[in-house]
Amino acid sequence: MLSRIAIPSLFMIAQVLAHQNLHQFWVNGVTPGYQVGIRMPPSNNPVTDVTSTDIVCNVNGQSGANVDVIPANAGDTIQVQWDVSTHPGPIVHSLFGPVSSAKSATGVGSWFKIQELDYANSQWANEVLMANAGKFSFKLPANLASGEYLLRSEMLALHGAQTLGGAQFYIGCMQLKITGPGGNCSPKYSLPGAYKATDNNIYIPDFYYGFVPSTYSAPGPAVATCTGGGGSQPTTLTTSRTTTVVTTSRSTTAATTRSTTGATTRTTTAAVTSRTTTTTSRTTTAAGDGGGGAPLYGQCGGQGWTGPTTCAQGTCTYSNAYYSQCL
Repeated sequence: MLSRIAIPSLFMIAQVLAHQNLHQFWVNGVTPGYQVGIRMPPSNNPVTDVTSTDIVCNVNGQSGANVDVIPANAGDTIQVQWDVSTHPGPIVHSLFGPVSSAKSATGVGSWFKIQELDYANSQWANEVLMANAGKFSFKLPANLASGEYLLRSEMLALHGAQTLGGAQFYIGCMQLKITGPGGNCSPKYSLPGAYKATDNNIYIPDFYYGFVPSTYSAPGPAVATCTGGGGSQPTTLTTSRTTTVVTTSRSTTAATTRSTTGATTRTTTAAVTSRTTTTTSRTTTAAGDGGGGAPLYGQCGGQGWTGPTTCAQGTCTYSNAYYSQCL
């Protein structure tokens, strides 16, 4: 009888330990502190209702009035640290903003995805974090408008995805004040609204431990491309050349009139000189130094990708079967 009690108890403990929270993050290797700058939920339980506002920044995540706003720059490296979990699934990071105040932003509305790691190199994203003490690094886009943002970290556990409503979302929202050169990022997606319980990357009837997907991408759209702002722009160089053309015309008229009285009248017209100035302008347009290929942090490859496969800046780096990025 005791053994019957012990086995399910151990199973329950394992399940609790597999639940997870985001506890800390670093900006270029510097942390504001343990659980500082993060809207911490009341527990490490998952969100399973994708239509609830809890899917945005977790339970009680609608306000960050008592949470610090941490400074960062566009292009900075962010490292997050989660509780480790054996539950297979992807990790996704998205931004909401810029907004006037990260503390008062609910996060309900339009987001854009800046990073995604699914199943790559025979590993799920959670396995990558397990191998690195729960830590995971990525870069903020280089082309971001200055302002305050919510940075959303999402880990999706798929071990229960064979049941409708069984997929488990673990979410942590950080509050940032980002300084950037400007830019626009697309595509965008809405939370709540973009996820549906019946989506084939949330509800997977044949999912099981050890499941190896032939294709899989996390919920939401593709990773956004951010352009403009600090990107290389064409440069127009205008040069003006002024040419002075001097035209001289001389006209002399000599007329002799003899009257019947014998008097002679002579009329002389003096030389007339005219000067004409002509200005010629020449405009030369020179291309910027951006070169060809995708911009830094832009997509440069992946299954079904029809855009550029080289990078104007950086190196085309494999992320997963559907996404490579210029880093």
